Amino acid sequence: MQEKQNKGKGLIRIVVVAAIAVAALFAWRTYGGKVAATKQTDAEQAAMQQMPLVVTDTVKEIDASEQVSEYTGRVEPMQTVSVKPKVDGEIVQVCFKEGSLVRAGQLLFRIDPVSYQAKVDLCRAQLESAEAELDVAEKYFARVKSAEERAVSAADRDKAENNVLLGRAAVASAKASLRLAEIDLSYTDIKAPITGKIGKAMVTKGNYVTASSETLAEIVQMDPIRVSYTLPDREYLDLLDSFKANGNVFRTKLLLSNGTEFEATGRRDFENNVVDKTTGTVGIMLRYENADGKLIPGALVRVQSKPQRSMMTAVIPQTAVMADSKGDFIYTVGEDGTANIARVKLGRYLGNYRELCEGVSIGTKIVTAGLQQLRPGVKVQESKADAPDAASDMLEETEKGK
Repeated sequence: MQEKQNKGKGLIRIVVVAAIAVAALFAWRTYGGKVAATKQTDAEQAAMQQMPLVVTDTVKEIDASEQVSEYTGRVEPMQTVSVKPKVDGEIVQVCFKEGSLVRAGQLLFRIDPVSYQAKVDLCRAQLESAEAELDVAEKYFARVKSAEERAVSAADRDKAENNVLLGRAAVASAKASLRLAEIDLSYTDIKAPITGKIGKAMVTKGNYVTASSETLAEIVQMDPIRVSYTLPDREYLDLLDSFKANGNVFRTKLLLSNGTEFEATGRRDFENNVVDKTTGTVGIMLRYENADGKLIPGALVRVQSKPQRSMMTAVIPQTAVMADSKGDFIYTVGEDGTANIARVKLGRYLGNYRELCEGVSIGTKIVTAGLQQLRPGVKVQESKADAPDAASDMLEETEKGK
């Protein structure tokens, strides 16, 4: 009886241990798997968070005639004059307002004329003296010529004639000296050679200046004025056709540095006679009326115009372009999500795009936002360019996480 009871208790122990083992195995499979899965998910999320978030787009082909071409131009005056003294002397008067519009022939500076006036007076007196001597010589020669040949020797006659010639030469010399003195006197009044805007006076009253030694002021012609920029050679040829058909006018829009638009029609003024070998462009100049003075010499402007004919071309967004000492480059994204640098050669501006001349092919995936956090060879998280709001939010979240 006792033996049966002991066997029953042993059997119960075995059943209990087996039940505990089954429960432990079930718990491990249920909860341990979840923990492992959670750990794996966390690791994947951490890896994803370390990958830069970028906005991508592809290289497209568009009809350039539907886009506004934009070029960087520089405003250049038709004429620039450095006003310099032609005689030595002390500045006794500055006769203009700095920064004002001056007219050709307007008095700008006056040099002390006293010494130059005295020289004019001296030369005039010398001329009068020479004329008096010539008058005496001519009268004597006239008497000698009218006298009988036996009364005057040939030598006296020749001497009288020679004195007339010398007198005439002395008069001519005195007249030339007087003319030079009068010219020097006129140079004491320094006048504007052209109509234009005058800059700062480099010298003031009381300063001594010497001939051609220094610039007293600069004048630039403001109206009309030029804008110079470069055109790709193919567009230059189209422009020549336009000139032939419509006359020497080119309808453009100029964007000034403050963002305002300068609506005006440019007139053909100059084209370079060679194509630049490195850029394949031709330098041109257009002339504009500038009565309001909004086009300031030396300023940069953006010249916008529409191409003259339809032209398909590869383009990339301007936001994708970066530059370093080696030139322009973009980031491309491969099929495995890795970003790499691609060197590119770019052409004209086409609205929000840049013309792509060399570097990558149409359809290549490129990075358009999030460039600051990239380096070659890293994997990236992508957001498509056609969802700008979502991409912007994602980038903002990334920045906040940093």
